[in-house]
Formats: sequence, C-alpha cells, structure tokens
Amino acid sequence: MDLTGVFVPLVTPFDESDSVDFDRVDTIVESMLAAGVHGIVACGTTGEGYSLSLDERRAVTSRIHDVVAGSVPVLGAVGGMSTGQALEHAAVASHLRLDGLMLAAPAYSLPTPTELADHVSTVVAAAGLPTVLYDYPQRTGVPFSFDTLDQLASNPFIVGIKEASGDLTRPGEITRRYAGAIDVVCGADAAIVEFLDAGTRCWIGGIANLLPVAHVAILDPSSRTDAYNAIAPLLTFIEAGQYNAKVKAGMALRGLDVGKPRGPVTAIDDVTRNELHALLDAAGDWAPALTTV
Repeated sequence: MDLTGVFVPLVTPFDESDSVDFDRVDTIVESMLAAGVHGIVACGTTGEGYSLSLDERRAVTSRIHDVVAGSVPVLGAVGGMSTGQALEHAAVASHLRLDGLMLAAPAYSLPTPTELADHVSTVVAAAGLPTVLYDYPQRTGVPFSFDTLDQLASNPFIVGIKEASGDLTRPGEITRRYAGAIDVVCGADAAIVEFLDAGTRCWIGGIANLLPVAHVAILDPSSRTDAYNAIAPLLTFIEAGQYNAKVKAGMALRGLDVGKPRGPVTAIDDVTRNELHALLDAAGDWAPALTTV
C-alpha cells in the first residue's frame, strides 16, 4: 500500500433519529473524491467509530467501499477495548477486502509494551492486511512506545504509524530507527508542514472532511504555503477542542449537513459556531462550499 497523499477519516452522518444516514454517506464520499483526496479511512476517530455498533460499522464500511469502488485506497479503522473487539473490527475490513487497517491501541486496559505488540501482531495476522498504527495516547491512554515499535518493526504487515501523540520529536526518531519499515503519517493537523519538511508523504486528517481542497493543496509544494497560511487558524481552532463537533458544524456551514455528533459529544454552541464561521470565511477560496452532487 502506497502511503502517499491525503487520507480522510470520513465523518459518519446521523439523521434526526440518531441513526446512520447512508444516503449522506454516499454524498460525503463523492464530495471527497471530487476534491481529489488520495484515500479514505472508514469508522475512524472523526467517523465516531467508538459510537458505532458492530453492525453499523459493517454497514458504514461496506457503503464507503461500494461508493469508492476502487478509485482510492480504503482503510478500515480498528479500535475497541480488547483484542477480541479489535479482531471483530479487523474482520470487517478483511471480509470487504479493504486496502488496509488503521489500528489504534486498545483503550482503558493499559497493556504493557509487549502486550500491546502481541495485540497488534494478533490482529494484523488475522486480517492479513497492510496496517497503519494509530498513536494517540491522549485518547486511548496507551502509547506506541519505542519498546513496542521495536517488537513490531520487522512485521511485514506494519507499514506506517499515524503520529498524533503531540511529541514532534517522534516523527524524526521513528524515521531514523525504522527507515524502510515504518512510514510516518501526519496525525497532527496544525503541524503538517513540519511533518512534510521531515519527509512525511501522507496525512490522515479529519479536518479534510471540511477542507479537502486545501489539504490536497498543502501536499503540493507549489501551493503549500498559500493553502496552509489560509487554513492554519482553522486547524489550530478545531484541534483546540470539540474536534468532531466542529468538523461537522463546519461542513454544515459549507453546505453539507452531516448531522450532529453522537453522545456523549454534543453540537457546538452559537458562540463557537460564529467563530468557526468567521475563520472559514477568512480562509476564502481555500474553504469553498463542499460538493453535494
């Protein structure tokens, strides 16, 4: 799997009854493809995968896979709080023959580095798919430490790691230690330029749901500076808190209503929405209306 370009962890739209709006899933996928994104992640953090039942996860992932129809790679997000739950998530991706996994550490159980490495090895062996690890200890409580990565670097299924730890020394150190084995993927939206300057070629960014054109432009050196400068305030604002709620509200402000987040997350208040709206307007042509046809 070629880890190059912008991969969008697609939002999951919900209707007024808090059920998945599958027609709107189609619209969002088509909007992202029209903007030129290079890949999609199904049921990730921005997709509120943590809130989906296993049946919903299967249905959403299948719908994304069908609409994409092989035009770009699709990764299936894997989370859960146990190896058993992660295996169920991975089986969804394996059954659909997706292009790979994005695998987060299991939340809450606090495995040791060796236990985490064994967990990952078990899941990827069962799925048999290229896998991007997802390092986000602020959410899971579990880091992908170098003790864990040392045990996984020789695993042929492990192809990359999405770095969202907040430690900007890690991308360079990962590249140095595991060159040719584990690619670094940007998972810290506001720091994308620093990642690119360090040699990163792939960005898995949830704000791309809202700003796909700008995200694609940032990966192009000829348009990077203009696009980044225009949306940097938005990246910082959204990353400061209520990430999923802000992304969904911003999409509605740009013409693509994807519903509210599921509980316990709530929609943003009017003050926050007004600030978001002002930042979108200030970004000008780099924050256009989202394609809905």
